[in-house]
Amino acid sequence: MSDVPGAGYRERTMSGGNLGQSDTDAILPVAIGTAVWSVLLVVLLLVRSTLAANGTTWWIGAAAVGVVSGVGGLIFLRWRRRRAMRRSGQE
Repeated sequence: MSDVPGAGYRERTMSGGNLGQSDTDAILPVAIGTAVWSVLLVVLLLVRSTLAANGTTWWIGAAAVGVVSGVGGLIFLRWRRRRAMRRSGQE
């Protein structure tokens, strides 16, 4: 193991070590967060004219980034879970 802080975690996860409970449970909060960003994006698109009048149309972009990031996170977390299950022979 290295003396670098966090290196142990990196070595365990990058070498295909077992995922901790928090790693596998992350899918639900990420999915909820993505859903919230999605609802917010729809609402902001509905009030776009009000946002334009106040000069805050950038909120739409921020919500879109939240949705895209959440979807990317879900894809990654599901891939990671399948990979861990395959390596441990559970699939």
